Amino acid sequence: MTWVPVHCHVELKDCFSMTNVSWYGGASVRGQTWPINDQNATMQPFVVSDLKNNPFGFGSALERYFLGSSGVAVLVSPDIPLQLGLDSRQQFCLQSLPSMEREPLQYTVCVANNVKAAHQEAVQQLYQHSRELPNMNALWLPFWKLLTNMDSGPKVERELRTFSNRLKRHQLGEGVISLNEHSTTLLSDMDHDYLNSRKRGMSKRLTRDLPLVKLLNISITLSPFLGVDTTQFHTSLMDGTEAFWLSLPSAPQGQLTPVMSQWRGKFCVKLNITNPGAVSWFLDRVGSLQAHLGMEYVVLEGAEGNLFEEQALRPPQALGGDKYISLLADMATRIGDSTIVTAGTRSSHKPLFVRMSPLQSDWSPMGLKGIIPSLLHHTLLGYNFLIPDAVGGSLSGDLVTDEELFIRWLEITAFLPVISFHTPPWVCGEDRVLNLTRAYIAKHQRDVVPLIEKYADEWQMTGNPIYRPMWWLSPSDPVTFTIDDQFLIGDEVLVAPVLEKGAVQRDIYLPDGGFQWQDSRDAQVFDGGTFLQDYPVPLEDVAVFLRRS
Repeated sequence: MTWVPVHCHVELKDCFSMTNVSWYGGASVRGQTWPINDQNATMQPFVVSDLKNNPFGFGSALERYFLGSSGVAVLVSPDIPLQLGLDSRQQFCLQSLPSMEREPLQYTVCVANNVKAAHQEAVQQLYQHSRELPNMNALWLPFWKLLTNMDSGPKVERELRTFSNRLKRHQLGEGVISLNEHSTTLLSDMDHDYLNSRKRGMSKRLTRDLPLVKLLNISITLSPFLGVDTTQFHTSLMDGTEAFWLSLPSAPQGQLTPVMSQWRGKFCVKLNITNPGAVSWFLDRVGSLQAHLGMEYVVLEGAEGNLFEEQALRPPQALGGDKYISLLADMATRIGDSTIVTAGTRSSHKPLFVRMSPLQSDWSPMGLKGIIPSLLHHTLLGYNFLIPDAVGGSLSGDLVTDEELFIRWLEITAFLPVISFHTPPWVCGEDRVLNLTRAYIAKHQRDVVPLIEKYADEWQMTGNPIYRPMWWLSPSDPVTFTIDDQFLIGDEVLVAPVLEKGAVQRDIYLPDGGFQWQDSRDAQVFDGGTFLQDYPVPLEDVAVFLRRS
């Protein structure tokens, strides 16, 4: 469908009814729902923003793809400016932006026998690239966030050692210790003489004192932002590399002036990702950190939002809409297949991990109840290799004190691609929490990772998601269209965690596809299409059913 405006001031608008159809896809929002029918969003540009700063906006993952339970798929042309609005339970609307260029409103509608068939067809249209896997070794390792507020590199190093020893003491196995951007900067600025002097005076007895960072498995955090108070920025103004930063000419033919923005409370400039020299500079910086710290994993934050549009400036054509995120994903791929990005759009085929948005530390749809809708949303759009938010939620930055919430959150995360922690288990509760953490890390490695690896191969070949909604096995059963608290791993494992505070039972629906389901705990067998009411799920357990053909 192509609608072309007659005048430059015309806005074109097309709406799709949500009254009798469940819809999926589009973008992440705060308090993710599955399907998207209950969402409300005022008409706004359909681009990825940082949900922390813009809680009513659209977040990652975002694709111009909408799927209806009646077997219809809507694919919006990738290159036209687009606005989207959602009226809860009534309709969602696509709208063009008025412009001198008289931009069209352009989309494709595919119709199939059922929702699964429509999705499988749409995926072939949507992603024309070959799909690549990230470093699958990451799935075996829990990620532990180092919670420090240090003011020097040596202190960060000392804290790393303490934390690493604590993980060993609590027998929590191998893992990746994650440094935030501040700690990364402190370590990277560490005096090289300090490191070298320690190497020179090293004896066998002091081998463990070698800059410990290199002996540890760590992830560092970087962003495309640079503080305007840094020597690096001032040097760039002196040596003529100011074009490394997003800039606008001060007059029609005038000198380029970097555009100022804010990041983490500081005034900054942002890397001009369309400048090959700037990209090379950034990659060289990553390379020197690699040599200095020996880290395997790199987190790239700060791609979200359009710096120009946020300040009512007209962006260069190469950076309209979400193009910055796509270009940053290209750069992330050049860093390596162990890179983690915080924003995904048009990049699900790349060998990258995507970190999901942080959640509140509570039982609400902004917290625990938001995990499964967000998981299903990401994987439907092709983003299977996810780093979910830390166990217990990390949005507030505070440690989690609700032991029951921590345990129920851990039980879900054990079945996701990677387990990550913000609150260490020895801080939250008694030995029971520590023992359960060890048990669920072991279960993840023993049962879940091999399953993900198996279905990752299928995803590469067919584009079928690794994590699937209930309708995947029963695409004509309306009951499955709105189930937002269960998920499938491939076609063979159904996971139904408890999401209500104080509950030790829950209702479970076993989809019908001409097969039976077996409870993994007590081997009870049920027919497909069975509704289990108040099924017992004790606090230390999660309901898992295995498909029997």
